[in-house]
Amino acid sequence: MRIRPWDRDRDYDTLVKWWIDWEFGVVPKECLPPAGIIIEKEGIPVCAGGLYIGEGTQFGFMEWIVTDKKADQRVVHRALKECIDSIMQLAKDRGIKLVYTATKEQALHKRYQKYHQMMLTESDVKTFLRDLDGRYAKDLTWISDDEQIKKHNK
Repeated sequence: MRIRPWDRDRDYDTLVKWWIDWEFGVVPKECLPPAGIIIEKEGIPVCAGGLYIGEGTQFGFMEWIVTDKKADQRVVHRALKECIDSIMQLAKDRGIKLVYTATKEQALHKRYQKYHQMMLTESDVKTFLRDLDGRYAKDLTWISDDEQIKKHNK
């Protein structure tokens, strides 16, 4: 497997395809962190994830972990491990001391604890977002759960 930094311009179409395949909303390119990882097998992307780094802090936020839904699950399992481990190394290399993430995906809950020494810190979380220029509020499917999407589409 090949580990490489993601390139938001070059890799964006692949990420969009994966998000659509998983019936996830499409994250606007300008909202993706510049730091991220792509895992490839034989030159074909299999998995990706990003790392937001708080400027002037030692805090990072791992987000947008996604895989190719059509890839062999054994390959995906290994690629996810490589991807998340590489994001952790990227964080260490940038002086980050804490990496935070949030997900509703049960498989990732288990993975983070079993393979990546992450501690569960919150169980019942509500997330909030303010659209400061009104540009994004029309389509927040990429950052909303089904319940909130239904409420916003009434």
